[in-house]
Amino acid sequence: MFEKAFAPLLVPMELKNQAFRIEDGGLQLCCDANWTAEALLNIVKNCTEHTTQGGRIEIICEQNPLYTQIRIMDNGPGIDSADLPYIFNRFYRGRNASADSVGIGLAMSAAIIQGQGGSIAVQSTNAGSTFTIRFPRVME
Repeated sequence: MFEKAFAPLLVPMELKNQAFRIEDGGLQLCCDANWTAEALLNIVKNCTEHTTQGGRIEIICEQNPLYTQIRIMDNGPGIDSADLPYIFNRFYRGRNASADSVGIGLAMSAAIIQGQGGSIAVQSTNAGSTFTIRFPRVME
C-alpha cells in the first residue's frame, strides 16, 4: 500500500532533496487499500509542499492490541496554531496555503480515514507537524 501511495511524490521529494523514510514494522492493516493509499498520499503531499529544501519526512507505523497507528512527521515550518482546528474542514485554506490549493486534500483524507472507523489528529510546532492516524484492530 505504501509504495502505491507515495510513488507520485518520489520525484518532487528528490527535486527538493527531501529525505523520506518509512518504518512499517510489518504493518497489518484491515482497510480499503486504495482509499487509504489516497488518504496517505494527500497527507504526505501536504508535508512535501510545506517542508523546505533538504527537509525530512518520516512515517512510523506501530501496533498494539487496540489499534494500528501511522504517524507521518515532517520538519517543515509547522501549521499556524490558528489554522490547526480547521485543517480537516473541506475548502479550508490555511494562512500558508499555496496559491493553487483548494483546501480539499486533508478534508478528503480525514473523511476516508474516519469512514473506515479510524481517527486522525495533528500536532504542530515551528519545528514540524505530526499527523497521527489510528485504525482499530480487528479482533480475530
